[in-house]
Amino acid sequence: MGSPSKAAPRNVFPLGVEYPDSADEQSPATSCSGNGCTMKAQETTTPPRPSIHDASATLAAPSPQVIATLPAGTKPLGVATSPLGPPLAYAASNASGTVSILDTGTLTISTPAAPLIAPAGVALTPDNVYLYVANSGGNTVSVVQRNLFAVTNTIGVGKSPFGIQVSPDGLFAYVANQNSNTLSVISTVSRAVVATIPVGIKPTWVVAAPNDLEVYVTNQGGNSLSVISTVTNTVVATITGLSAPYGAAITNDSRYLYVANSTANTISVIDTVSRTIIATIPVGTTPWGVTVTPDNRHVYVANNGSDTVSYIDTATNTVSSTVAVGHQPTGVGVAASGLTAYVSNNGANTVTILALINMISPPAGPEAGGNIVTVTGTNLAGATAVKFGQVPGTIMANTPNQILVVPPPGVGVAQLTVTTPGGTSNPKPYVYAPGSELDSLVPGTGPTAGRNIISIKGNRLSTATQVRFGSVPAVPTVLSDQLITVTVPPAATPGLVPVTVTTAGGITPQPITYAYIDPPLLSAVSPNTGPVPGGNVINLYGLNLSTTSLVTFNDAPVQYSVQSDTVLTVVVPPSPAAGTVDITVTTDSGTSTLTSAYIYV
Repeated sequence: MGSPSKAAPRNVFPLGVEYPDSADEQSPATSCSGNGCTMKAQETTTPPRPSIHDASATLAAPSPQVIATLPAGTKPLGVATSPLGPPLAYAASNASGTVSILDTGTLTISTPAAPLIAPAGVALTPDNVYLYVANSGGNTVSVVQRNLFAVTNTIGVGKSPFGIQVSPDGLFAYVANQNSNTLSVISTVSRAVVATIPVGIKPTWVVAAPNDLEVYVTNQGGNSLSVISTVTNTVVATITGLSAPYGAAITNDSRYLYVANSTANTISVIDTVSRTIIATIPVGTTPWGVTVTPDNRHVYVANNGSDTVSYIDTATNTVSSTVAVGHQPTGVGVAASGLTAYVSNNGANTVTILALINMISPPAGPEAGGNIVTVTGTNLAGATAVKFGQVPGTIMANTPNQILVVPPPGVGVAQLTVTTPGGTSNPKPYVYAPGSELDSLVPGTGPTAGRNIISIKGNRLSTATQVRFGSVPAVPTVLSDQLITVTVPPAATPGLVPVTVTTAGGITPQPITYAYIDPPLLSAVSPNTGPVPGGNVINLYGLNLSTTSLVTFNDAPVQYSVQSDTVLTVVVPPSPAAGTVDITVTTDSGTSTLTSAYIYV
């Protein structure tokens, strides 16, 4: 079968603590004279030697390792991770009615009480302000203010809500109602259900595409996947050939879905364009939770029946490693750094933390510093310094296998090292990337409904990872160092918003403006009659006409000029016969047609 993507070789650099050469390591030491040799008492304890990978080992892709297992609430299910801000993960603890909060920097966990009823799924808004929790025992969704853990709203949905996701633009939450065979669409603005969509039997998990065009629902009882258009809120396709599908995840380019077949012990890879299964990957027993790493290179699968996690290489669509975790792993999430994953063990009431050891993420950052870099390795506890070249960064969190550090300002390539009581590590290169610049948006206007594709031109855009329209994020497609494209997210109201791009060099300092406009509305024509030869001039009246790019009479283009946002002047074309014609206006935000609007006499 075809492979969804080809990953570039990784640059893997070992991290550990340097020690003196073996010739200098004499413990216990000897003292010799003409009368012979005596042993000296050892005065200090040598710090534990870290793991140092040899040169050949650094050529292999790393595999996740268990670095901690922490107690959570009772029967944890769904897992969500913070897209930005404090590095936190959340696990919905179904039997204890709580959500466990994991500080992914210090690897500590807390389980605050909350008025939740058998929570099953949890999702975060893109701005990291609110949690949306599916209460499977209460037929409701709770809206929780993240920093206070206070329930602000309770929204009634269908029966036994389970999987839940918030749209990339943050405007909607989608929840699968297992015993209603429906998907509820919740407006995050009004905090109310705005649509209820019939799907397959026992819908379980929800995936919102990063391009905001489609939502996917696994139908566990129907062996299928429902494809829902976010424009019409209707099912536009049903993909069959699955086997009691449970969890699912999508690549950040919206191209490939990975779906867990819980009764077939496989993962189906679905091409979202052709809507076909292009690969089937054997994994552990009863796969449930699925997540894709931010770089699209790997997929984590929680195998509920075999107490393992499968780590899939998306370049080959094969399992590259299998890791033992707790009993009955169910949900899985991955940190924004891509180096740490969190697995809820439903049968053990724990969360297992997996990490890729001997790596840094991101490997590049802005020249101004100030971002957070994750460093993983061994024997990192008690770090006294993390230096970028000769300049120390600010350590935010420190565990034996992980450090979160804020880099200082810099330029070029700096060698990152970690100093502990045991010594100083071997270096890893960290790149200070210059900032990017934006030149133009094409087109610079579009409908408030969004979902149109625009081009962004500028310089140093090849490392772009995010585009923001105001505060709403979108995922770009990089075409070159000077050009990216992006699907515009919807907006709640028309108006101007600043557009910024995030690259390795940081967020573009000078935003450019994008205009959301409402669709056009033709309301009147004056005069509305004229001779068959045409040539006369008439006015079209309506709303939102200032960006008009095309006017047609029965699909034939005509000459026009824009007088204002409400008036167009049109030169009437000739007609082959008397009768009525439709007039259509096309603008940057859509089209409007007035049927039988003009009469040839």
